[in-house]
Order: sequence, then structure tokens, then C-alpha cells
Amino acid sequence: MVYGRRYTRIWAPLLFCAFAGGVAAAEEPSAEQRPITATYEVFFGGFHVLNAEARLENGGERYRVAAAAETQGMLGWFNPWKGETESRGLVAADKIIPQRHDNRGTAEEGERIVALRYDNAGNIIEADVMPEQDWEDRHPLPADAGKGTLDPLSIIAGLAQLLQSGGACEGRFAVFDGRKRYDLTVADAGTRKLEPNDYSIFDGEARGCRLDYEMLGGHRVERSKYAATARERVIWVARPAEDAPLIPVRLQIETAYGTVMGHLTGYSLGDKAEALLTD
Repeated sequence: MVYGRRYTRIWAPLLFCAFAGGVAAAEEPSAEQRPITATYEVFFGGFHVLNAEARLENGGERYRVAAAAETQGMLGWFNPWKGETESRGLVAADKIIPQRHDNRGTAEEGERIVALRYDNAGNIIEADVMPEQDWEDRHPLPADAGKGTLDPLSIIAGLAQLLQSGGACEGRFAVFDGRKRYDLTVADAGTRKLEPNDYSIFDGEARGCRLDYEMLGGHRVERSKYAATARERVIWVARPAEDAPLIPVRLQIETAYGTVMGHLTGYSLGDKAEALLTD
């Protein structure tokens, strides 16, 4: 199944693109500025296919975002994959300035690593990609592919700035992950009451953030059938508790071959677990 190797790598990072706790500078940490960790289970066509965890830390003028994911169930048996990614950067004058981005993924074909380093203005000064990209079946990267871009996880900090300033869940971001260049668009999808279910710890009012992207280079010439038919990529964002920041509480992606559903299964503020889904 190609789904595990290709499409998971595209949409799994999107799970965290609305993971927007406070990252603005402050004199004293508030409840919203404590580190927050959230865990998710993702299902495709009713089958459990992925576990994911995201963590956001901010120390006033700095931010750190980390995420990890691993395939589960039948998908994990036939196409085992797990990945870890982390970004660090600065918040200066309402501007997000990435400093470093690291991404490590392991699948049957081996390990894939990307390490990006930036100068004080947020320009890429070092990019290590292992193994080197095989361009035989991929679209070429545009010239200066990394210029004026953010790494995938630093988009989270950019969205947080929009939400903190009272803006809607919307924006357009130029993204370069070391291998692919794309533009990510976030649009407000309104509010909706999420009904309780056995998969999630959350039910209640949530705001939808509709995600779309335009690939500009580095992507495969032959797209997987799952990615090619994906539509209505919506992340539902809410506070799992009154003292918690806004985080994704549900993910939904429609494809011609089934629905991807991601559910919040637990979260913690600081080092204290606040809620956890149990069997």
C-alpha cells in the first residue's frame, strides 16, 4: 500500500499546522504559555493507521515545536513508518524567524533525514538531506526554493500569531521542508459542535481550519491515488479545557477511497496529564 509511504508523509504534518498555543513574549508564563503535549489516533476507512504526538513550548521570544508519528495496525505491518520532527525559532516584532528544523523518518527503504539551519534573518544557510533526493520521478525544485519560506512546524507559530492578534484561522504560507516546496493555504471553515464519541476525549464547539496546498517542486510526478483525490482537509480547533490553549481536537480528510479521521486522545499542560482516553 503506497498510502503509508507517500500520503502519510504529506498529511501527517498538517495535523499540527493548527496547533496554536500562545507564543508571544510575556513577562510571566500564563496557563496558555505552559508547554502543552497532545496525543492523537488517526483512522482511515475505519482502520487505526497512525498514532501521533505534538508538543509546543514557548519561552517568551522563543518557540519549540516537536511532533512524532508512527503507523499502526495493518498499515504498520505492511508499510512500517515512524518519524520525528522538531523546529526551533524566534518571535520578533510579530515575525516568526526559524532557526533550525530537523526531520527524521524511518521506513522499510531506510532512514531519511533533513536538517535545515537558518541565519538570524530566517534565511537557510545549511541544508543537509540524506540520502540525496532521487530526481528521476520528481518535479524539479524552483530556483531559490528555500527563500522566504518557513519549515512545516514553524507555520504553527505563524498561525498562533494570527489567532493571538484576533485574526481568523486563515493565511498563506510558503513552505520548504528540505525536499519539497509548496504553498499552504489555511481558510476559516466556521464553527461546529463536535458530538462525543468513543475515540476522542473532546466534544463541544470547535472552529474549523480548512487546509489546502499547492505543490511547487520536489513532489512525485505520479501522485498516489489517495493524495490525488483528497478534499475537504479540515482541522477542528478548540480548547480541551478552560485553562488550555487552542489545539486541534479533530482532523478530517475526505478521499475517494475513504475518510481520514484524527481524534484527540489526551493532552497535558506542563508535565501534568490533564485528560487521557482509556479503553
